[in-house]
Amino acid sequence: SGRRAGARRPRGGPPRAPTHPAPPPTTHQPPPSPPSQVEELDAEGLETALATRDRPLVVDFFATWCGPCLLLAKELEAVAADLGDAVRIVKVDVDANDELAGSLAIQGLPTLVFVGLDPAKPALRTEGLLPAATIKDIIQNQLD
Repeated sequence: SGRRAGARRPRGGPPRAPTHPAPPPTTHQPPPSPPSQVEELDAEGLETALATRDRPLVVDFFATWCGPCLLLAKELEAVAADLGDAVRIVKVDVDANDELAGSLAIQGLPTLVFVGLDPAKPALRTEGLLPAATIKDIIQNQLD
């Protein structure tokens, strides 16, 4: 005369929870990213880099809170990987080096300064996000 316990779920009731435990969460770590080919410098390091340059130098003036600066950093990494030792790419945090940024009148971010080997030739300066192809074009065609 009785129903077996657990044989059927009552109509309209909630489904029963599974009795097997959930698998533990996996903790996959992403592979370590390769070391950056773009080095961060302070004012003194930049002065040394400019004085001792033996190849074209690209200086990225950035801020950690600047969205376009973060996007440009990826483009510069691509340029550095592609051109290798043909160019040196460095970056300077304007918040950590505000006196230098002020003396160079860095206002819009990101600002790129392209410095060739010829000290008589003026540096080129751009503001805003540039694609890697444009940066490479400037390095290869303007900084001879």
